Amino acid sequence: MNHYPSWWNETITVYNKYTDPVSNLITWHRHVVVGAFWKNIGNKVTIDTTVIETDTIICRMRIDELFLPKHEWIALPNDEMDDYFTLGKGDILIRDRVEDEVDEYSAGHKATDLVNKYKDLQGCMTIDKVTINIGGGRGNEHYLVKGK
Repeated sequence: MNHYPSWWNETITVYNKYTDPVSNLITWHRHVVVGAFWKNIGNKVTIDTTVIETDTIICRMRIDELFLPKHEWIALPNDEMDDYFTLGKGDILIRDRVEDEVDEYSAGHKATDLVNKYKDLQGCMTIDKVTINIGGGRGNEHYLVKGK
């Protein structure tokens, strides 16, 4: 049984990227997820006199009946993709409910424009890694996402 901590109270907007295998056209599909944890982590490593700083963001999302593994989401008919969401490398998460439309073929509405808009607010990440922490008697099943 899941008993999520009270600080798992963030709303996240997920933007899933889909590249049509026939036309190679890119579309983005938006889905809002309620009940997540978001944390910005700053890391610093010093090697001799060189200092390397990195910023990582982690997001933990509660299990959701509308989540599909990437291969299942990609197999959906295009008109059903907005009804579900997935998490994969290159997808974008925004910390809040947002309504932005992403269109890779329209100036000012590309994925890079979306990231630039929200990045300075420390409320945006491009996913680097996803871990599905469900099953096997786990408490507080969730999806763990890391990115920059």
